[in-house]
Amino acid sequence: MEIIIDKLVEGIKSHPIIQNSTLSGVKEWKRAHYIILSEIISDCLEKSEFMQGSKRNELGCSISSATLQRIFTNDSSQTKKSDLRFLKSLDKLAIFIGHPSLNSFLNCEATEYNKSSEPENKNEPISFFESLIANYCQEEFNCLKELPEINISNLSNYVFAESPFAKRIKDLFENYSRLNYHLNCIDNRSNFEIFDFKVSSITENIAILTVKEFWNLEWKDENDAISIVLNKVNRQTYFIKKREDVWKIWDNYNPDYNELSTRIHSAIENQHIKKAIL
Repeated sequence: MEIIIDKLVEGIKSHPIIQNSTLSGVKEWKRAHYIILSEIISDCLEKSEFMQGSKRNELGCSISSATLQRIFTNDSSQTKKSDLRFLKSLDKLAIFIGHPSLNSFLNCEATEYNKSSEPENKNEPISFFESLIANYCQEEFNCLKELPEINISNLSNYVFAESPFAKRIKDLFENYSRLNYHLNCIDNRSNFEIFDFKVSSITENIAILTVKEFWNLEWKDENDAISIVLNKVNRQTYFIKKREDVWKIWDNYNPDYNELSTRIHSAIENQHIKKAIL
């Protein structure tokens, strides 16, 4: 995540609007400078073609000076939490520097990396990271098939247990379990595919890869009636770390995670309403 933040910060500082503002040439920004930056970014987001309709409602056009200061100064107590609010802030910064979304920004970085990398220098590590992501997705699918029982212990083979991603996985499975739904796998009605791996960055201790994922999930309720059908193709980003000589997934950026969470919560609320009526 640090690499992505650094690239976003670099893109903001080199942006023509920033270069032509009072922020240009200032070596060390203070609180007042981040207030100015906040106003500039918020004003540009208001006018951005990428901040229309549902995108505007989802993200909002304002970004606080305190959030910007934490991002720019790499305040580890805040910026490494990588919760949805933080990812939305990064989404806004990507839009400010001219990308439709954070996902588009990551995809461009991956494309540039792949263009500049020699195949013989990257085949082996990429093959390993691709396998890690593929194995994680397969194990996640195996866990989904066991719902409403929760058994995600094997995911720790691919995801660091103390990572922000592990917490989101746990929360997601707990919400699914509360629905008491089960996955319909008859005639391959539920399945997934991953393809089109791209590398954004590989360093000694961090690797960032993007991959297109297709998830086709059909959920049935306790009466065996189809309740939720999820068909999604998107490009997700995986942040992989090496800790004590072990590579595992540390975080994941799924641009549709918020939509998925909203649909699950809506289903839970509908269940509560039905029970209240009965």
